[in-house]
Amino acid sequence: MADRNSPPPTRARPQSIQEQIVYALGESIVAGMYAEGAQLPTESQLAEAYGASRLVIREAMKSLVAKGMVSVRPRTGTHVLPRAQWNLFDTVVLAWHGAATFDPKLIADLVELRRAIEPLAARLAADRAAVAQVNELSRAYAAMAAAKVRDEYIKADLQFHGAVVRACGNQFILQLETALSEVWKTSFRASSGAWGPDAQALALHKALLDAIEAGKPKAAEAAALALIDRATERISDVYACEAAAQENRADDAPR
Repeated sequence: MADRNSPPPTRARPQSIQEQIVYALGESIVAGMYAEGAQLPTESQLAEAYGASRLVIREAMKSLVAKGMVSVRPRTGTHVLPRAQWNLFDTVVLAWHGAATFDPKLIADLVELRRAIEPLAARLAADRAAVAQVNELSRAYAAMAAAKVRDEYIKADLQFHGAVVRACGNQFILQLETALSEVWKTSFRASSGAWGPDAQALALHKALLDAIEAGKPKAAEAAALALIDRATERISDVYACEAAAQENRADDAPR
């Protein structure tokens, strides 16, 4: 059964009081503590709650406005915007989603995004990858195969997929790498609750590496799709285990 107590990859925590407030409010909104349309506490209430100046609160709100999460209007206050307006390509917003309870709809949408972009990137990489880029892929794969703990494996996995995107040579896909990095983190965490090297996934990564190195676009595209299919299977297994565990806890609860 998946162990969801495994620590996620380390993220840099906010340092300034303003960043801390942005993170606290952002994570609370994503977790549903403030529903869509809900009014946030007033500027003065937040200043008192966080021990910050009203100027700091105002700047923190500007950050949330820029992320599409809240609107600030005179006399009516600050309200949470509909989720559809949030900037999910903002890596911090997506990271907040990853820190919250996994949302099956969000994960499904991430998988669809991966299907739309990664097979194309793999096909292009097989046509265009330079020797140095193939070597980068090889090093990332070797690090995955040698990983002893979950964080090491996910770090190497991120390096591998990032190297594929960088090798594709398409400047628009390259612009998506930063956002995709958080997409991959969220997807990888969802599919690796009980950590342990997945022999099938490793074999598929090797197949993708070999296809790019050999300059075989169709094989690279197929390997990328197979990798995403494998991740989807693992995610389904994690959810099934969690559902069974919740059912067992409910059955064992005192009546």
